[in-house]
Amino acid sequence: MGEAVEVVGERVLLDNRSTPCAVGLIKAARLMATLPVGTTMEIWSRDRFAPREIPMWAERDGHDVHDLGMAGHWPKRHYVFEVRKNHERR
Repeated sequence: MGEAVEVVGERVLLDNRSTPCAVGLIKAARLMATLPVGTTMEIWSRDRFAPREIPMWAERDGHDVHDLGMAGHWPKRHYVFEVRKNHERR
């Protein structure tokens, strides 16, 4: 349903543009748990709370997060984040 996961080398794209942020965070956390340390997950989201919630989740779990801003053209603009997995979750 619009959600897509694409793996390219040590990068993974999680397309959450059609997913509510709470569900998108659950998907991101579950996917991150399966990735090896050092992998970068790029997350796309259209949820207006994503700029606060994605960095809070990533930092809480000890990952590096970079807000890359907006991408796309109106009305399909979306937020883009890079989250790098730093360690295995305990």
